[in-house]
Amino acid sequence: MQSLIYKVFTRKYALSLQADALEYLSGIIEQNGLSTADATRWLETVADTWSKREGMYSLAAAAAALRPLVQLEPLKELVAAVAAGTESGPAEGVVLADSSNSNGSGSDLFSVISAYDVPPWWYDPGKKGFVHPFEKADILSSAEAKAALFRQRYDLIRQRVMRNENFTPISFSDQEKDRFYTLSSIDSLQGRDGEHFLLFGMLSQLEEGKLFLEDKAGSIELDLSEMKSKHASVNGLFTESCFVLVDGYVEDAVFVVEEIGLPPPEARDRTRAAFPNTNLFGGNAPLRTEAQLREIEVSNDGGIIILSDVWLDQPETMAALRTLFEGFSHTAPPIAFVFIGDFSSTPFVAGSGDTAKYRDNMAALGQLIGSFPGIARTSHFVFVPGINDPWGQGALPRPPLAEFFTRRLGSRLARATFTTNPCRIKYCTHEIIIFREDLLKRIRRNSVLPPTESTEIAKHLVRTVVDQGHLCPLPQRIRPVYWAYDHAMRVYPAPDVLVLADRFGSYSVNYEGAQCINPGPFSAGDFSFFMYYPVSRTAQYSRIPRQ
Repeated sequence: MQSLIYKVFTRKYALSLQADALEYLSGIIEQNGLSTADATRWLETVADTWSKREGMYSLAAAAAALRPLVQLEPLKELVAAVAAGTESGPAEGVVLADSSNSNGSGSDLFSVISAYDVPPWWYDPGKKGFVHPFEKADILSSAEAKAALFRQRYDLIRQRVMRNENFTPISFSDQEKDRFYTLSSIDSLQGRDGEHFLLFGMLSQLEEGKLFLEDKAGSIELDLSEMKSKHASVNGLFTESCFVLVDGYVEDAVFVVEEIGLPPPEARDRTRAAFPNTNLFGGNAPLRTEAQLREIEVSNDGGIIILSDVWLDQPETMAALRTLFEGFSHTAPPIAFVFIGDFSSTPFVAGSGDTAKYRDNMAALGQLIGSFPGIARTSHFVFVPGINDPWGQGALPRPPLAEFFTRRLGSRLARATFTTNPCRIKYCTHEIIIFREDLLKRIRRNSVLPPTESTEIAKHLVRTVVDQGHLCPLPQRIRPVYWAYDHAMRVYPAPDVLVLADRFGSYSVNYEGAQCINPGPFSAGDFSFFMYYPVSRTAQYSRIPRQ
């Protein structure tokens, strides 16, 4: 097939292919079993579309310069566009085969994206779009990456706020301005005591015991006493490093706050419409159209099982897991099982006897799953490390479990992925973010304002995470994040499913179209878990009775 690809791309269209791009095209042809005639028609469609994109319409024009180089990532995007019919239309008579298996969990439909593979897009306010960062992401990044971390959070949320229907750009007329909110910068407040302003910025403690608001232009001390005396409602959890909107007035170089709120959220569809050509979530572009992917979802009524704090060193846990697998062994296997740490009831201590014990517990889980061959062969298994699992005491994102611990478990499963915390999952049209952290306890401990008690605390947490567009909106000294990988902690655009695995009680909250789930501790609780059904976009709470 490679000779056929060379004949079409190089000899007919004067295009040079990178080695990985050549292998990619060859793999598609072999995967779909295309005949030589069908493969030729499909390749000509792709090559012709590429040439037109590059402005190369004839072999004579191409011969006057060096041959254009076809690279892998742009080629993947173009192939997806051709398959969708948005570029030149699909090759006539050529249909890419559906390589999914019976339960709709084919490897091309279900993919896991580690935190290290999330695209490192930066928002550029000048270009009003996303650009690549100035340096390659690295755990040992430069000091500039730390400053860029907070600038990026600021720019990303501010552009979202300014696109909200309740806000207006400065260029609108004075008459129209009265109908909208207008943001002011901190440096514009000087000498304007008594006037009301709406500010956007980050909460910080620049002096001991004093709360400040910072934006790119400067900072100003906040006085919350008036708001507290009026018992104003506080929706969300506010900590240092949170980005907020504050309404009030200036008095003696202090901003007296009358109201405070989180930035307004943005619906997922609106974000995608604003940046249609930017893959913010990560993963490869699908070869199928969105309509084809939805058809696959509808044809499969399977679910995704989500469990957290699965303590493999407890016999009761292994017995409950056996009951779980036995229940699914008589029906169609689930699409996937997502196991979230901790995987031991006690914190892992390096250099102790925990190493061999931890590895043996993982092997025992593999042996248990292997006794149900239908599930072991068909379902995907995703393992996300917890706080107390090996090497989990550092900054976020934390790496996958080492192969030393998981080799025997992985050998028992056909589709096992050991990934980072946090991580992302793509299933057909669904985007899922998974994060394991005792987030509620940390945020409440560091809150600067008590939330309104009439609202469930879980809803306050979900609102905070989604509105902040970040999984862990805490100061670096409380929960450090690797500076160059802060983009992997974003919740933007809002996913279809957000799993905030926490030792707090189980909950399922739908907020702005995002289904937010906490499965709760499996082993420490009542063996509870959630099953998410993509076809209905609903989450079902379940539990296994203790024996």
